[in-house]
Amino acid sequence: MLALLLFTLGVHQSRVVRAQEERQLFVRVYDAAGDLITDLTAQDFVIQHGGVECKVVRVELINEPLRLTLLVDDADGADPYFRFLRNGLPTFVNALPETSQVALVLLSGRPRVVVDHSEGLAKVQERLGGLFTVPGSSAGFFDGLREAVERFLEDDARWPVVALVTTDGASNRGTFTPGKYDAFLDHLNDSAVTVHALSLHAVGGDFFQQGIARDVTQMARGWYDTLNSPSPAVSAKLTEMATEISLRHAASNQYLVVYELPPDAEPSDGASAGVRREQVTMHVSLDGRPGPTPPTGLTFAVAMNEIEAGIRTRQAQVKTLEAEIVALQRDATILEESSRLGQPIPQQAGGAAGAAVGSAIGGGGREGFWNAGELAFASGNLDEAVTFYEQAHQEDPNWGKPLFKLALVALNKGDTETAVGFFEQVVAVDPSSAEGTQASEFIAQLRN
Repeated sequence: MLALLLFTLGVHQSRVVRAQEERQLFVRVYDAAGDLITDLTAQDFVIQHGGVECKVVRVELINEPLRLTLLVDDADGADPYFRFLRNGLPTFVNALPETSQVALVLLSGRPRVVVDHSEGLAKVQERLGGLFTVPGSSAGFFDGLREAVERFLEDDARWPVVALVTTDGASNRGTFTPGKYDAFLDHLNDSAVTVHALSLHAVGGDFFQQGIARDVTQMARGWYDTLNSPSPAVSAKLTEMATEISLRHAASNQYLVVYELPPDAEPSDGASAGVRREQVTMHVSLDGRPGPTPPTGLTFAVAMNEIEAGIRTRQAQVKTLEAEIVALQRDATILEESSRLGQPIPQQAGGAAGAAVGSAIGGGGREGFWNAGELAFASGNLDEAVTFYEQAHQEDPNWGKPLFKLALVALNKGDTETAVGFFEQVVAVDPSSAEGTQASEFIAQLRN
């Protein structure tokens, strides 16, 4: 049985492939079980234009990884949201498909790409682990958004995604003009980029960034939401945005079908697509870009199955981490009590944290003090973290990591001068390391 689905094309809506002779459609085909059919060839498709059957020139199954640029406002306006972003942004990345290619762009001052698409999700997570807000800075929001879209166009990426996490705090508007903004919107409208955004309200904000984020997501058919005050809802909203992105990406696995127009065909004539298979479900579109409306029927079921499988994987990882956290908390309690009483460290204190903190309390090497500092930093005990980082530095003055973390702690406390001093020490002792590279960027940013 031939499955035939009528789909009408408007004038100039379909991209001309060669001298007005070829047109294209994007088609998803599912079997009765809801699984994507991946073995179709040009001979399996039937395309009609204006009621006349067309020659199918070629068929290509598209199954590309998600290519996403994450823009994060780390300027002064984001400071009230800092600890919620530190938790929520890694969750956002974890909720994306594991094959995703993600670039991370920070917006404080001049927007800068700190992780490129080719470096992997682990690198993105590592960089987010060192995220902080830059006191007294404004966000290069418009430049960052414009440059992200332009980079996608240069890469010729198919259905790329921009995800914005922004505030309505101070923004660097040195290059912004209404004319440039209109030109950017025209450029975006002609592209295949989808933009999603979460806007965070800052006290005293002027809604400049929020207004642009709202307008751009509407034009680019993206997800948009706002939060009025700092709260754990930041993580929930970021997860919601990632789920929407993942759902749309799951629906982007489809066939590109290029067909030849019949002689004297009118571009405005209706087109229909079918396949020579029984019991199939089809979805046809002009540009292939998944829209804001979730797919229905079997398509929706397939997309949700993929997302739910990812969620189950993440939940298993969370359970493992929760068990580790319980063990770490138990060991920390034992070690703290032993230290208070001046007793030897009990043998039952085990695990990574037990070894790390035990080594630090017992006067161990640089790794022990470093790990203890990391545990304290992650728990929000900044003063305790400073003590351990300083001890790690004393153990190895030429190691840049503890100096880098001392700089981050200083920034968290609003002490920019001290932070710059530590960053300079990192560059002096370990310039070729990842911390040395980041420290150089931060020094330039903070001095500006």
